[in-house]
Amino acid sequence: MRRKYRILLAVLLLASIFANLTVSAQGEQPPQDSPWGEVVDENGNIRFDNLTDLGEIQVQADWMPDVPFIDGQATYHRYLTPSGNVVVLPSASTLFFMALNPQESGFDQANSELGNGIGALETMLAGYLTPADLQQMGYTSSDQFFQDVIDGRTSIWSFGGQHMLNFLMDLMSGSLADQNLYTMLLLYTNGNCDAIPGGCPPGMAIPTPTPPPSVCPAPFIQTGPIQVTGGSGDGGKIAPPNSVVIGQDPERRGVDVQVNVLIPPVVYHFFEAIRHDDQVCAWDSTGRGSGCPGHLRDSRWTTEIHTWYECREHTQVFPDYLASVHVSVNLTQASREWILTDLAQAYPGAHLLHPDFSFSFAGPGSLLGDKSVSWTTVIPNIQTADPGNYSTTVTVRTTGTAVSAPRQVQIGLGQFLVELVEVTLIEQP
Repeated sequence: MRRKYRILLAVLLLASIFANLTVSAQGEQPPQDSPWGEVVDENGNIRFDNLTDLGEIQVQADWMPDVPFIDGQATYHRYLTPSGNVVVLPSASTLFFMALNPQESGFDQANSELGNGIGALETMLAGYLTPADLQQMGYTSSDQFFQDVIDGRTSIWSFGGQHMLNFLMDLMSGSLADQNLYTMLLLYTNGNCDAIPGGCPPGMAIPTPTPPPSVCPAPFIQTGPIQVTGGSGDGGKIAPPNSVVIGQDPERRGVDVQVNVLIPPVVYHFFEAIRHDDQVCAWDSTGRGSGCPGHLRDSRWTTEIHTWYECREHTQVFPDYLASVHVSVNLTQASREWILTDLAQAYPGAHLLHPDFSFSFAGPGSLLGDKSVSWTTVIPNIQTADPGNYSTTVTVRTTGTAVSAPRQVQIGLGQFLVELVEVTLIEQP
């Protein structure tokens, strides 16, 4: 009795598959990404060595009839893929009632990329493909055909006739070790426990999915270099034209040095994600679509909302004010050595008098129209008592902005010369 009941259900299932085949053979499935590469290879072979056998399970299901030999139970054989997807093989009777109750049974939630939920069975089809079949479909080898099936570029139901009948009869006569007839492979994505028939396998480690990348680029800042310049002369000197040590200048004029600072603004770039919802025609692998413009009353197509984001860029400009300026005027090392050696030989007792000068200033500077910050100063009458070359170094530090940290630069302005007028002593007669 039980065997007859199973045969009856299998015949009903076969009829439903042929009905589905009639619709599916009308056209090819549009291209889409496929997770079936872990399950079948390019030659149409099931990759059992790549799958973890989770065994057969029986679960109580409200949508299964409470009749003898079924008793309200759904029967599945399940496999786990390396990425955590679950491949479910429903028994013939379970599949029949899943098709009658697609929402309650989770049939509609299956990810069946290979065509109408039964495309994965192409793994047994290689023996039925002839060169004439392939040539008619535009292929030169079965490898190309099966690779297109795996990639979702075509459907295995692209041809029919006696080959398909042989294929289906092979499936009907096949059985697994648990003596159930399996005619369909359903694939459920990793972690979708509510949709997977029987739920996630006990003890199964669900990998945490990698969060998708941000819709828009991350904010960033953009600015130019801080510019530091001096006066018209070398080392920032602006006066006098010819400097001498203050010991030989009755007016003790010294040297005037000018420093100019220009701090460019900080431009903050950020992006706003503008959502767009477009209605698009999408392929319905279940064959129960509602149709859409261009495919009216065609159950292989349905209307879906395609959500995409436009990244709109915005900018804000922030002035980076001056916090401090430090100016160092220092006699060069070469001039120091010259004073302590050559000059000391000509003028015994010559030594360093005041070789280093340091000046500090506070900001904030002046705000310009483009939100740059400008600052300038003149350091007058630097009392250069030692002859030789002086180098001028400027250290600038900014306050920072709401979107950027303080910046600091140190820039040299070159050297200026302070001369010594040598005196030759003439002995009186």
